[in-house]
Amino acid sequence: MYVIYLRGGSIVLSKVRYIDWQAIQDDYNNYMTSFGPWDVGDILSYFEDEYKEESTWVFTSGQIRTFMESGEFILHENNLRLTDLKSKSATAIQFNNYINSHDIEGLSSLMTHDHTFIDSENDVHEGKKVMTEGWRIFFRSYPDYTNIFQQVEMRNGMVVMIGYSTCSNEPVLDGPAMWSAKLCDGKLSEWRVYLDTPENRSILGIEKINHF
Repeated sequence: MYVIYLRGGSIVLSKVRYIDWQAIQDDYNNYMTSFGPWDVGDILSYFEDEYKEESTWVFTSGQIRTFMESGEFILHENNLRLTDLKSKSATAIQFNNYINSHDIEGLSSLMTHDHTFIDSENDVHEGKKVMTEGWRIFFRSYPDYTNIFQQVEMRNGMVVMIGYSTCSNEPVLDGPAMWSAKLCDGKLSEWRVYLDTPENRSILGIEKINHF
């Protein structure tokens, strides 16, 4: 499950849950094409049609109007625009989809030549060739390993993902986790795994989320 936060300064416009990236992409494309794009009146009409009475909205129409009229449509407080939702986040999420499907060719296609992987013990593995073979060995050892994202954010140009992993034959790989991805020219130059600890959350600058 993916949760996308759209913020204007300290105002959260939307917190939306999606089951897969295609749903995010479809919703994004619908907003950008149907609303011409991001017309304040049409956005408010959408909320009225979708959520009916304003008293049931998480945010008032005034807050939404202030957000829209600011001209800053961002994912978080570091002023990243919505185009990053469709590019950097999409690439990182697709990379994880390849992990979950154990698609070696897919993973390799999204790595830069100097791609680096840093594991939760801070061990560094460098090079596309090294990590292509590394994932191949990993999948043989842990055939049902899966990552589930519950929150995706942009932080200082990185995609940061919070969630958990599942793995039936290795307890260390089964439980809460966090990831970061650095991108260069549409590919991942770094994929990093973190233990979900207060210290690592502080390093990444993220808040604790509610688990669904």
